[in-house]
Amino acid sequence: MMNGVCTFECGGSHVEIGSGIWADRLSRSVQGSSKLFVVSQQPVWRIYSGLVKQALSSATFVTLVLEDGESVKDLRQFGAMHDWLASHGADRSSLIVVIGGGVAGDLAGFVAATYMRGIRWLYVPTTLLSQQDASVGGKTAVNLSSGKNLVGCFWPPEHVVIDTDFLKSLPYRQQVAGYMEWLKHGVLDGEELLQEILGVSLPTGDWSGHRQELARGVQVKAEIVTRDPREKGDRQLLNLGHTLAHALETTTRYALLHGEAVGHGLIMAVGLGLVRGSQYDWRELTEKIVNLLPDNSEWPSDEQLIEVMQRDKKRRSGKITWVVPSKPGEVALMSDVGDHEVRRALMFWRDQVTQ
Repeated sequence: MMNGVCTFECGGSHVEIGSGIWADRLSRSVQGSSKLFVVSQQPVWRIYSGLVKQALSSATFVTLVLEDGESVKDLRQFGAMHDWLASHGADRSSLIVVIGGGVAGDLAGFVAATYMRGIRWLYVPTTLLSQQDASVGGKTAVNLSSGKNLVGCFWPPEHVVIDTDFLKSLPYRQQVAGYMEWLKHGVLDGEELLQEILGVSLPTGDWSGHRQELARGVQVKAEIVTRDPREKGDRQLLNLGHTLAHALETTTRYALLHGEAVGHGLIMAVGLGLVRGSQYDWRELTEKIVNLLPDNSEWPSDEQLIEVMQRDKKRRSGKITWVVPSKPGEVALMSDVGDHEVRRALMFWRDQVTQ
């Protein structure tokens, strides 16, 4: 980390993490592009459009502002964005700049991957969730009515600029959503990082003091992605908590934010670990999650959730590969989990969230 900026390479992306760096990096990164296309989201654009235009004052660009929410991440919008690029003369040397959360990154990244068989894109993630999750790894995708992220490919942005200054304007619910993904990285990494993250109180107005822990969270993912860029083995560990999370998102029609669903999934995951013999005391983690997540007394039935989980794209040979923690830093992939064990883990999750 130099001058307060953490820099590393991950799967074809040059990643920078710091505070107050995004405008300068944006200004420098767009030089030399034949045509520039900026994609953002309504809540982000309302706050930052003036600063973006100032940072790009030396360039000519076209802007597309998406509505907020998971519902825009579908094949209809995917096709419309291709038409938008074509109508404005985008070519193979064009650059897409994404300034927004994970929905914008997933969608615009997939468009960048497929327009003229692939053009460059740059990502400035503006939420804690997108900074911890979607920013690195190169996954791009859209949703189908039958499930989340079922159509997509790997197409990493050439440059990722993660700036904690964006988090100052982040609503509390979005802070909580990103915090859950950060917690997941703590469970994957080990006791030290997990305890540091558990010690963070929300809401937080100034995230710059947590820059090193935030950078470490991103690096946990980056290190796993570097070992397994195409999700053939270890990268599946990053799906910790995501099997239930995606099922909850689908069955509730995305009433939950992705990070909120991951928080629920983490509770089920540690429950499955306990079913499988874990002796670790997960109470501090589960209590923190439950205290932060919004109350909900109505959940889909086990049968509904299991049906959707069986369609999860992480299946291998008809079986779900579960990510099961025995303790922080010791997390395993298991494909021999029985239906009765899944139901016991679901019962553990329901017990925690309905207390």
